[in-house]
Amino acid sequence: MTARYLAVRALMHQERDGYSNLVLDAELKKCDPPLSRRDAAFAASIFYTTLERQRLLDCCLDQFTRKPVAKLDAPVRAILRAGLAQAKFLDVPLPAAVNESVKLAKAFGKTSAAGMVNAVLRRAAAFDEATLTFAEPVERLAVQYSLSDAVAALLYRDYGEEAFAIAEAFYHRGDTFIRVNTLKTGDEALADTLRAEGCEVRPGPWEHCLSVRFPASPAATKAFALGLFHVQGLASQFAAGCVDALPGQRVLDLCAAPGGKSLTLAEAMQNEGSLVSADAVKSRLPLIEQAFARCGVTCGSVRAGDASRFDKTLGTFDRVLCDVPCSGIGVIGKKPDIRFKTLENLSSLVALQQKILQNAARYLAQNGRLVYSTCTINVNENEDQVRAFCENHPEFHVVAPQTVPEGAVAGKWGTLFLPHKTASDGFFTAILERV
Repeated sequence: MTARYLAVRALMHQERDGYSNLVLDAELKKCDPPLSRRDAAFAASIFYTTLERQRLLDCCLDQFTRKPVAKLDAPVRAILRAGLAQAKFLDVPLPAAVNESVKLAKAFGKTSAAGMVNAVLRRAAAFDEATLTFAEPVERLAVQYSLSDAVAALLYRDYGEEAFAIAEAFYHRGDTFIRVNTLKTGDEALADTLRAEGCEVRPGPWEHCLSVRFPASPAATKAFALGLFHVQGLASQFAAGCVDALPGQRVLDLCAAPGGKSLTLAEAMQNEGSLVSADAVKSRLPLIEQAFARCGVTCGSVRAGDASRFDKTLGTFDRVLCDVPCSGIGVIGKKPDIRFKTLENLSSLVALQQKILQNAARYLAQNGRLVYSTCTINVNENEDQVRAFCENHPEFHVVAPQTVPEGAVAGKWGTLFLPHKTASDGFFTAILERV
């Protein structure tokens, strides 16, 4: 099986069901013999690039097909999309992209479509998408950056023309950022260890943060197996840092899975005190437990718990973090499935977030600190939520962070990370304290 064949099969599978990362992993596991690391990486590149550019690819292809690409047979549709993605966005020479796509049409039993695949790909690859015209900016945003109509409308509503720069930033992937496990090592020692394993390492923007280029998966390193670090984006590290957890305190992480922020909190606590990491999804609790075991966290306990319901048995805490379930629009760059969200359940999600925030405040001890965070850039899920909470709880006020990373904006209701300004995920964090 070739990398291109696997990518097309994964694209067909993706249309039926499933999260993209799980779909691709499932297809890779079916390969016998397994693809080489290089071919697996190429298959992944084709798969994800096609998903991330799908609406634009379809728009270009539709200029030269007798009926819309969406109505073609599934194998032909996937072959055309993947072939054009290679030619336009992966620097694959056009003859190779076309010839291999024709072979795939035959391999998938669509020999009768081989001539059409050849002709359409050659013409679509030469088409200048800049000549496309749209009735309104939101339509252009949706097609040009392959977003659902709902996601495009939300971004344009909140950010106007700036939405185009935000959407473009989702395509630019930077280095991987990690958090040094200070319970086991230090910044320089870990950097040396990772370099010995073939990684490129640079200091991050703050202490105990490193920017790393891994030769393969971060989890494949010995340093990871030894629990010397965990992978955590800059904005997520910032949110955990805003908690200002101290040794000996009682700290509650209400929506903890998969555990990255809990690890950062435990390290800040120097493994002293009590950290309770809860999550409503029981199947995700082992992820936190495994992370604690790998990183040597002994001050933490893991439990199932609905963050929107008060549990008086937990008692009170000096610090509470609620990184609430959200639309995830800030992490579209990492999770292409979010591009296609209809957002039809957004109002109920917003209601849940406010319920969690209101409930979190009930756990907070006098003079405690409550941190609310999301991985979205939707104003309704961010600034509006904090404003509504403060209106209902005048005893709380928003506290400015001690330092604000370059590009992030600390406003009246919290700190916002926009990906085109911070070169990170889109994220929002608000620090709340009682007056």
